[in-house]
Amino acid sequence: MVLRVHRLCGGPGTLLSVATHSAPIRRALDADADAGGTRLVVHARVDTAVSAAFAAAA
Repeated sequence: MVLRVHRLCGGPGTLLSVATHSAPIRRALDADADAGGTRLVVHARVDTAVSAAFAAAA
C-alpha cells in the first residue's frame, strides 16, 4: 500500500516519510521504491520521521 501511495502521489520534489519498526519491511520498501520524482524515506521510529520531515520543510 505504501508503494502504491508513493507512485500515485508522486510529484517532483515531494517527500514521503514512512515509519515501521520492522527491518525486513524497511529493506523491502527501500528496495522497491523507484525515484520517479518522489523521495520515499523509510524510518525505524515515528519521532525520527517527524523530525526529518520538519527539517526537510524548513
